[in-house]
Amino acid sequence: MSYPTVFLCTISSSSERKWPASTTITPSAAVPNYRLKRPSLKTLVFALVILMCFIACDVDKLGTSVDVPVQEIFGTDGQNSQQTLEKPYLILVGIDGFRHDYFEHFKTPTFDQIASAGAKAEALIPPFPSLTFPSFYSIATGLYPGNHGIVGNRFLDPDQNKLYSYRSPETVRDGTWYGGEPIWVTAETQGMVSASFFFPATEADIKKIRPTFWTAYDTSVRNEDRVDQILEWLELPSLQRPHMITVYFSAVDSAGHRFGSNSLQVAEAIGTIDRMLARLLTGIRNLPHGDRVYLVIVSDHGMATLTPDSYLPLSKEVDLEGIRSVKLGPHLSLFTKGETARAKRLRDELNDSLRHGKAYLRDELPSFLHTGNNPRIGDVVVVADDGYDIGSGQQGVDFRKGAHGWDPTMSSMHGIFLAMGPDIRPAVHWPAFESIHVYPFLTRLLELQPNPEIDGDVLVLADLTDTTQAR
Repeated sequence: MSYPTVFLCTISSSSERKWPASTTITPSAAVPNYRLKRPSLKTLVFALVILMCFIACDVDKLGTSVDVPVQEIFGTDGQNSQQTLEKPYLILVGIDGFRHDYFEHFKTPTFDQIASAGAKAEALIPPFPSLTFPSFYSIATGLYPGNHGIVGNRFLDPDQNKLYSYRSPETVRDGTWYGGEPIWVTAETQGMVSASFFFPATEADIKKIRPTFWTAYDTSVRNEDRVDQILEWLELPSLQRPHMITVYFSAVDSAGHRFGSNSLQVAEAIGTIDRMLARLLTGIRNLPHGDRVYLVIVSDHGMATLTPDSYLPLSKEVDLEGIRSVKLGPHLSLFTKGETARAKRLRDELNDSLRHGKAYLRDELPSFLHTGNNPRIGDVVVVADDGYDIGSGQQGVDFRKGAHGWDPTMSSMHGIFLAMGPDIRPAVHWPAFESIHVYPFLTRLLELQPNPEIDGDVLVLADLTDTTQAR
């Protein structure tokens, strides 16, 4: 909420607000009995301005702040309910592009420490397509992309004839694009303050609610600053202290794309994130309420190696006149403006010419992909074979050595899941599971009521917690 600058109080839009001690106003001394002069017009205007300022501002909440923007309308009005004060804290760490088997190839001492103290899954299976925004939003909502609507990092909504792009602040922050109920909205609507540093979709006003504290994505912000801000949030007074916190790191994914999944640069990026986790753990241990903090670490997808000849443009013999195409990671969404006969002809033409891929009508997509019910996926979807990238034009000059987005059953697309905290059983090795089951698990740890309309199941991860201590 943006407050005006008023009298002696300077208020700015921010995430971390320091709350002043209450001020005692003493009655003024007695004054002689004399006839008051009629106030001047200047005095009346000044008094009116002061009165309007105090009406506009909740003076009990005025304070100084740092430069992390806050939403316009709080789900919690910026304070935890009395019931929330006794509930645990949870930090959800999202690491982009951390493949499940990186632990076997690179040094990860802090990750190993967390796995020993808590639980580690063999893998976290992403949805289709295994891209950042669909995957992280499935983790946050417990829904497949076909049901929450974020079917790609970029996609077309044919009903509105509008394009969503993860690179556009306008679309990223528009809550009408997002279906379902992400964990921070669940928290806020149940009286729990939430906070986020860069986690996908937290910039949007979903159901007209953002986290109490949120940040606009900025790649220049150091990883250390992200961790330190989390710890500062956890040091706030209990009424304002967020119980549900999300944070996002992109370094591993960036290195994998540019240099390949087995590169020295990926090893260096993993080392950086490992040190960030060590920094976070140290800060949590130093908190007086550190023993009430859960830490859940997830990644959105893995990474596969590409070769220069892995890109396959559609044949020039295929008639794309009047067809709109949108890249869906390595796949391709094609829109025929609802013309069913044209869609069937296009599917057949593509399958006659395609190498290393297959074209489907939307309702023909394999059921395990869970996307065939959403028109945003396209009228015809060209699904690339593993390791290939299909497009409607020539490949760009910026060749990437690593990529993702393929069939979620591919092991190279699998991500990670680790959890530790008060009731998490130690040294548990868990089988691979789908990422839609993370959301109900988070609500269980936070003692929240989950959105009932989800694809995930709270029972899938129920045994990760110690049932003798579980609340």
